[in-house]
Amino acid sequence: MTKLVEVASLNSARVRFVWVKMWCVMAEFFVKAGCHADVNVAMYAVDSLRQLAVKFLADRKELKLYSFQNDFMKPFVEVMKASRNPEIREFLVRCVSQIITTQAGNVRSGYGLGRFPNQAALFHAPL
Repeated sequence: MTKLVEVASLNSARVRFVWVKMWCVMAEFFVKAGCHADVNVAMYAVDSLRQLAVKFLADRKELKLYSFQNDFMKPFVEVMKASRNPEIREFLVRCVSQIITTQAGNVRSGYGLGRFPNQAALFHAPL
């Protein structure tokens, strides 16, 4: 997983079209790892995803006609939907909260003020 994060980080400057294709594959892996039965593996996956999200929100500004941030944040929602582990779900809430708190000025399509309440409802779904 460490190498995947490294590859994602090193390729972050690629053209968005190329990056989106790469991210589709990586996001699927992060969702699977975030739902892993071993809590340590799942937490590591979610934390790695959080670190990448902070980096991308800080480094890559969202263009008007793109919704890459939304695509980038989907794994958080998918893991929340799929995981029934309360530790992982709580950690997801903390990660998303930290991302929004620290990167509020950079968030556009990912979790804008109009979209976040709908996405946040997933974080309060019953276990």
